[in-house]
Amino acid sequence: MPATPSPAAAVPLVSGALPLVGHLPAFMRDTVNVLERGYAEHGQLFRLNLAGTSMVVVLHPKHRKELLLQPETALSISAAYPFLRSMFGTGFYFMAEEEEYRRQRALFTPVFRGSPLRTYIGVMERRTRELIAQMGDSGELELVRVCGELNLRMIVDCFFGEEFGPLFADDLESFERFSGNVSFLLPPALHPLRTWRSRTAGRHLQKLTLRCLAERRAHPLPAPDFLQSLVESRYADGTPVPDSASVHQALGLVWAAGETTSGQLAWALADLLRRPEHHPALLAEQRDHLPPDAPLTVESLHRLTRMDHVLYESERLNPLAILIARKTAQDTLVGERRLRRGTLVLTSPYLVHRMPDEFPDPHVFRPDRYAEDPTASQRLFGFGSGIHRCLGQHFSRLEIKTCLTLLLRHYEMELIDVPRPVTRLAPRAVTAPCRVRFRRRRPEAAPG
Repeated sequence: MPATPSPAAAVPLVSGALPLVGHLPAFMRDTVNVLERGYAEHGQLFRLNLAGTSMVVVLHPKHRKELLLQPETALSISAAYPFLRSMFGTGFYFMAEEEEYRRQRALFTPVFRGSPLRTYIGVMERRTRELIAQMGDSGELELVRVCGELNLRMIVDCFFGEEFGPLFADDLESFERFSGNVSFLLPPALHPLRTWRSRTAGRHLQKLTLRCLAERRAHPLPAPDFLQSLVESRYADGTPVPDSASVHQALGLVWAAGETTSGQLAWALADLLRRPEHHPALLAEQRDHLPPDAPLTVESLHRLTRMDHVLYESERLNPLAILIARKTAQDTLVGERRLRRGTLVLTSPYLVHRMPDEFPDPHVFRPDRYAEDPTASQRLFGFGSGIHRCLGQHFSRLEIKTCLTLLLRHYEMELIDVPRPVTRLAPRAVTAPCRVRFRRRRPEAAPG
């Protein structure tokens, strides 16, 4: 007879659990520290007790694949991320049943492919050059704030068009308050003030978005963009998608792109400035492959492979996603463990990216690993994996590459503050303040 699968209780428990609350206080205070302790004690499978809720961490490649590919009916995203329901409602595509998720994903996919990307790069270059003009010849900047503002301006111009983008471009504080409701474990009812601020900001952003949808419906473009695609979208039976659903789709996309890209941009620049020994080779690559004074293109940036490798390595060591979570919607088999309904199951890009079996010399910043092993970049999953891989991954990487290419071309930069990561249970962004000192490169030192 086949062996009976072991229950989740057979998964080894990480040390340090307190009576009643278990690991919850430590996990909320310093998530990475608790995860690293679990990996050090038990390897690729361990368990946490979060005030009576069992959380199983799976790191083995086979188990990660099972986790990320199982359907919503078995391992639920919506149950694992309750704040998304509070922010975007039950119809938000990321939380929908698989058929509806795929339908909405198909609506978004063209926004991030082919000719739209060629249009976006012009917006990215223009916005970065505006920042460079504002910076002048020398000075200081605060990395986190500048990256957040620059990223928001790019995203809203690309997704809402340059006619509507300015409505949102200088409203970073509203998006920050809107994001304030993000809490992986605690339901919104447990932090009412933060929830009220988030919902107030959300209503403001929804009104702006509804205004954009109405104006685009009244004045459609000959070549449809993302906003017009939302206006014209229909369900499978031909019924138009109501604006009440479209507004959540639009804000969800801007929110997701903003949270991920601004944080990853800040880490990429910080990691690059911590390692000036890479700068000469990156500048030489620009001289070899970027025509002087010519606009950037997808093709010209594609030739900057050294920059790609630097950005991959930054993404490996400093992924914004500490963890990717699901919650069992029914008794579910993961590997040889039968997990009861209501069990949190997660994997961790942060830990996996530091496992020597996946990446030799895992704690060393070594961009050459991607030249030596072209498949190494495919093992990065800070943007997710499977059918829920982030749609904007290519957009995000293109934006970061555009910004760093132009900033490195024009400035010598150095960090004033040591970059420190957020330690609480939140996206692992750079903690503000993180100041950068800059001065314009001499003409003979610049690549063109």
